[in-house]
Amino acid sequence: MRVTLINSQVLDGNNVVPPLGLMYIAAVLEKAGHAVQIYDADPEYHDTIIREIKDFNPDLVGLSFLTVGYQRAFNFLKQLRQELPDVTYCSGGVHTTVKPTETLKDFDLDFIVVGEGEDTIIEVCEKLGKKESLAGVKGVMYRENGEVIDNERRELIQDLDTIPFPARHLIDMKPYLMPPGIIRGHADKNQTTIVTSRGCPFKCIYCGSHNIFGRKTRRRSVKNVIDEIEHLHKNFGITGIYYCDDTFTLSPKWVREYCEELKRRKLDIKWAGQSRVDQTDRELMKLMRGAGLVQLDFGVESGSEKILKVLGKGGAGDRTEQIKYSFKLCKELDIRTLATFIIGNPEETRADIDQSFKVAKEIKADYTAFYFLTPYPGTDIYDMAIEKKWLDPNLPFSEIWAHRQPELPLMAITFGKEELRDIRRHLQNQFFVRNYLRSSGNISFYSILFTILFRHPKVFLDALGKLIRTRRIDYIVEILNAEYWRMKKYEGLG
Repeated sequence: MRVTLINSQVLDGNNVVPPLGLMYIAAVLEKAGHAVQIYDADPEYHDTIIREIKDFNPDLVGLSFLTVGYQRAFNFLKQLRQELPDVTYCSGGVHTTVKPTETLKDFDLDFIVVGEGEDTIIEVCEKLGKKESLAGVKGVMYRENGEVIDNERRELIQDLDTIPFPARHLIDMKPYLMPPGIIRGHADKNQTTIVTSRGCPFKCIYCGSHNIFGRKTRRRSVKNVIDEIEHLHKNFGITGIYYCDDTFTLSPKWVREYCEELKRRKLDIKWAGQSRVDQTDRELMKLMRGAGLVQLDFGVESGSEKILKVLGKGGAGDRTEQIKYSFKLCKELDIRTLATFIIGNPEETRADIDQSFKVAKEIKADYTAFYFLTPYPGTDIYDMAIEKKWLDPNLPFSEIWAHRQPELPLMAITFGKEELRDIRRHLQNQFFVRNYLRSSGNISFYSILFTILFRHPKVFLDALGKLIRTRRIDYIVEILNAEYWRMKKYEGLG
């Protein structure tokens, strides 16, 4: 079969990364002998993309989108259907999985994939190729004779090494390798993303990754991961890796083996990833630093023990002391740090937010971000928000669900929306210099961004208007970075 895979892209700050999930699906499809094309679709260039899809003449089109990209995916599909009305259409991913019936009906799809998609899509294509019904295909909800049929969930893939490396060769990787890169606040080139595990045992009320990957962590072998790094270094010139695992340090034994193998193969790679303040110790951190670790990202979320428990982040002992210790340890070992905080939480008072600000100033992360609590579908906080009427259940899924939300939060619990917006603006502005201007490499890169203001008056006026409206200094940098990336990716396209 000929399969087109489309990611509904939403440029959010300086997080410009290739669509790993779709590239995994593409890889298994290619391995099974199917012809595949991938698009990380920017709505401004839909006409160009649709022409290329028509030329490819697919039998199946698969959409992937987050909640924030829902409306863009809907609009894209509407355009595409006008040109290719007889193609089979489907979608998958976390939003589709947690809102299956709504997605199937709203998009008028032929079927959807629920949960992990690699094994499911192969079986689906076998059935479609033989013009057979999707009856009995686990992990699928489909329409047949006007009826919606929900098959049972498919078992999770236990041996992740059986999945081929993401099909990065199907997209132009060059734009994704431009600075500033995925290691936020530290502008550099030739960085990309890898996933070494699936599944997270923790139960933070704002996270929905378990809907796809489950609560039990499954890991690729160290050899398989290092083989992928060698492949990336050889074929794409990659010199920096960001690990997208929910918690990279969850298995100290695996991390030690990884560090030893990385050094044994003499791979000069700098890397970063996400950890938890209760999943770090000096010996392990020192080993990681010696193997090329340059930054760890921590979801601090709050400086208040009360709010940490509300968010599902509480644990044994004094959490705020664990936070301070982990950041102090990173500083001693010369490991850059990123800290995220959440405001607008249930039961939160101004005193709780003041405690967060106090902790943020004390730990002195290299990059600090404050976000509104966003109730994504599939999370505990979404269910709470609907039940307690904190969130309008009819609120459309669109860009307003972006977790950065520079203007107003989606919901207000203990603060009004405008008040919460002003609090966040004040907090975030306090860290602008530390986030963006302390590194000489960053200053050089952002000087390039600001030249866009003079070369593109429309971008200047848009950025100025949003800066005046939001009064968030870092937002103008994010606007310029997104525009810079879009210009570089789509040079020459009309």
